[in-house]
Amino acid sequence: MIVRAVTCPHPPLLLPGVTGGPVPEVEELRTACRAAVGELTGVDVVVAVGSAPETRIWPAEARSPRLFFAPGLEPVPSGAVLPLSLAVARELVEGVPVELHGVDAALPVEDCRGYGRLLAARPERIGLLVLADGSARRGPKAPGYEDSRARELDQLLEDALRAGDPEPFLKLEPDLADELLVGGRAAWQVLSGAWEGRTARAECHYSADPFGVWYPVFSWTPTARPPDPSPAR
Repeated sequence: MIVRAVTCPHPPLLLPGVTGGPVPEVEELRTACRAAVGELTGVDVVVAVGSAPETRIWPAEARSPRLFFAPGLEPVPSGAVLPLSLAVARELVEGVPVELHGVDAALPVEDCRGYGRLLAARPERIGLLVLADGSARRGPKAPGYEDSRARELDQLLEDALRAGDPEPFLKLEPDLADELLVGGRAAWQVLSGAWEGRTARAECHYSADPFGVWYPVFSWTPTARPPDPSPAR
């Protein structure tokens, strides 16, 4: 069962050595992510879910892709390399076992929800770590330049995160997410399936777009289920 959920972004800037030195905006984001992930306590395992080239569990010992983002470091090694999202997850999680679940970025909505349901059905006490960025088109300096639709879509996602409500994530259309360079569509829809039928108390640790990409950091703690509105028989 899922006992707590955290969502963090996964920019390569969070990988060691990529920025070359301390960058205030990155350090603020890293601190917020570590604070949120630090709330995944009292669990048997942390399950990290993030976009990947294919849907499968990735080996925790696989190499980090940081060398692709930091030219000038040692030569890029051969062998298995983690997807960026899961490499960031591995950097953030300390002290507890972590499973790295990659989800195909093109996985259909219902398949994402089904994956989340399977996670929720497991008997262990699971801390769910969702790696997801918002739109990368939030201004002229953004990686994808500017799109007037980006902030409206990100606001829909932020409202859902603040409300502890997983249902709106299912409304995120894959084609639109791709156009707006949303890096978390599939992972957030896995969260929808994992948290289905539950409510949450949400805490915002960070929500900003310092580089034209929206980076949300939130934690969810389950609250009591609402009473069944059906009449007694």
